[in-house]
Amino acid sequence: MRDELLLGIDLGTSSIKANAIDRHGRSMGIGVAPTPFATRAHGVEMTTDDLFAAIGSAIADLGVLASRVSAVGVASMGETGTIIRADGPSDLPLVAWHDERGTEIVDELVAEFGAEEVRRRTGRQARSVTSVAKLGWLLRNGHETGGTWTGVAGLTVWKLTGALAQEQSLAASSGAFDPVAGEYDREILSFLGLDSLVWAPARVAGTPFGRVTAQGAAWSGLPVGIPVTIAGHDHPVGVIGSGGDRTEVIDSMGTGEPLVVAWDAAASRGDHPSWPDQLGDLTVTAWPGTDRHMLLWETLRPGLAMRNLQRALRVDRDDIEFSAIRVEAEGLDLPTLVAMQDGHVSPDLLRRPAQEAWAATLEGYAAASADAEVRMRALSGVTGTTLLIGGGLRSRRWVEAKLRRALHPVAMAQEREAVSRGAALLAGVAAGWWEAEGYPPADVIPLSGSDAAIGSVSGRA
Repeated sequence: MRDELLLGIDLGTSSIKANAIDRHGRSMGIGVAPTPFATRAHGVEMTTDDLFAAIGSAIADLGVLASRVSAVGVASMGETGTIIRADGPSDLPLVAWHDERGTEIVDELVAEFGAEEVRRRTGRQARSVTSVAKLGWLLRNGHETGGTWTGVAGLTVWKLTGALAQEQSLAASSGAFDPVAGEYDREILSFLGLDSLVWAPARVAGTPFGRVTAQGAAWSGLPVGIPVTIAGHDHPVGVIGSGGDRTEVIDSMGTGEPLVVAWDAAASRGDHPSWPDQLGDLTVTAWPGTDRHMLLWETLRPGLAMRNLQRALRVDRDDIEFSAIRVEAEGLDLPTLVAMQDGHVSPDLLRRPAQEAWAATLEGYAAASADAEVRMRALSGVTGTTLLIGGGLRSRRWVEAKLRRALHPVAMAQEREAVSRGAALLAGVAAGWWEAEGYPPADVIPLSGSDAAIGSVSGRA
């Protein structure tokens, strides 16, 4: 039917979005609810019931559009999840991915296997954000861990369909999954005492994982019988939703700033990609909807650093963005930026005029991402356009800093709800509307290599 819609659910760190799109990939309405993370005795977490209530609220915000949905795709933050038993979800807290719990688990894992071996096995460095770090902490602190583990996207699919499943890019965020072989690492799980758990099978995004049951329909207001898929981890799904492809470097500007390129895992012969003096994490994960892979570089948290700087300067965000547009400044070095992300703003920086401090920070982030892009292109062989996506595009000063350093044509994605749109596009694969990568196009604006200007880029990062 011509009035059918696809629903993309984005389970983000700060908010949950339910985006209904039509056959042309255009959003017809978005429902939003706060993600119910709260700081409790041991750290940042939420309950399963609170998560379900928030998801239900976001879908209800769509009103009558929900009744027109013919398929659902769910994308989410990685690592956060829970255990489902025969009688339903456990009472384990859903620990926030950024919570510090599990650091000692990671230290023990590295001591046992070695940092390089962990990277070789899992496609990423051992970090406390991984699911196994959180699970190891919960196990040692008196929680029962028997049952089937799945992330919050899989938990949502279970609520809608009763099926237990996981998607490959989200499985990779567990810290015990080989993204190339597509299998969980039993030796890592055994060492951490997690081998008694059942791990929901990791499948390709866009596969119909189940269909909405009568109970799922009663909870969500969605039609009974429609297919549901897990679209994947939010960063890769955002690439799909913004129109990024395998020929490009995708630079996702926001609270975090991962850089993404297509990655030929077969050509690597099992070696984990790296470069000398590398800072941050190079992660191999699945390209949603396909059997291919992508490489992400993650260490930059510009949005977090800018919030810390704004508070230290005691300035209005819009005012400082405007006043810094024409200000020349030498970029801060990467260690200074990383320290600012952790809340340590340099006293020397605060002695500068506010607009100069702001400009120097944005210039520093532009330089850091430009350097990383050169290295990622060398690793991957990608030679196409640099596609800028994300909320940071509202900062004209930041975009201009990037353009001055660009060695390849630069384009700007117009889609601002890339993750929820990408989840909806993968729901279209599950519904049979189109094949993976045969999605309706997303609008982009050339910023270099053409006569295009960036006069429409304004506001804040």
